[in-house]
Amino acid sequence: MALRLLPRTTRLAYRVARHVPRSAWPPPARFAYRAVRIAPHVLPHAPHVPHVPRTSAHLSGTAWRHWRHGGDLRISGAHPTDAVRPGEVERADRRFLLLGLLPLWVVPAVADWWMHRRTRIEHTSGTKESAVHALMMAEAGVPVVLGMVARVNPLVLTVMGGAAVVHGATAVYDVSLATGEREIRPIEQHIHSFLEVLPLAALAFTACLHPDQVRATLRGGPGPRDWRLLPKEHPLPAAYLAGIGAVITAGVVLPYAEELWRCRRAAREARETREARRTAETRETREA
Repeated sequence: MALRLLPRTTRLAYRVARHVPRSAWPPPARFAYRAVRIAPHVLPHAPHVPHVPRTSAHLSGTAWRHWRHGGDLRISGAHPTDAVRPGEVERADRRFLLLGLLPLWVVPAVADWWMHRRTRIEHTSGTKESAVHALMMAEAGVPVVLGMVARVNPLVLTVMGGAAVVHGATAVYDVSLATGEREIRPIEQHIHSFLEVLPLAALAFTACLHPDQVRATLRGGPGPRDWRLLPKEHPLPAAYLAGIGAVITAGVVLPYAEELWRCRRAAREARETREARRTAETRETREA
């Protein structure tokens, strides 16, 4: 308590002088020593100085004044504090990919199917566009299945990257096909943006979980097992595979199968109507 009553420079001098022989102490240190030794007797009941908490604005200003004083974060290579965290980061990455990204992929898929239904796709672009949608679902589904059941190696990563590129090209063709046939509202365009970026996001998370396989892929896969389709060493739980399969079936397979069936039925009805009309016109011509 007595040391706290002294000026800051005197306190610093006293702390430094404690490690130096008393004969070599400078005058401020000698004064601090005497003051500290005498103060408890002179001020036996020194008043307590309450701690005044700093405001958030003061703390923020102090933090920004000294923001370059800490050690820089290493962008490449290992960081000293990463020794206790890589497992936690990997688990968080895997949980977000398996429990967040993949299930939520169904949401924009269902929304896109609903927009197709509202614009009566069966009477506009019809079976051709619906078949393109089915192709896009297959382009997204194949890498998803490989990522869940197969060991991630250069072969699987190459298939995932190629499928993402082909999926994006097919999406461009899909929009160009539908533009002249039916109305594409702004909300549907935003839904398409989600559907186009999600395969790339899934590929990025998978690559972060397997950096060694990414490096092997960039080197051309020199290992003997790099280009083989192998099962996972530690497979995903059967309950998860069944659950995600049910979600994809209910949110992707069934809606787009219903869309394709609806388009084919409308095309068949339109063809029968044209044939009936042509038959009636031929009969009227003969009677005339």
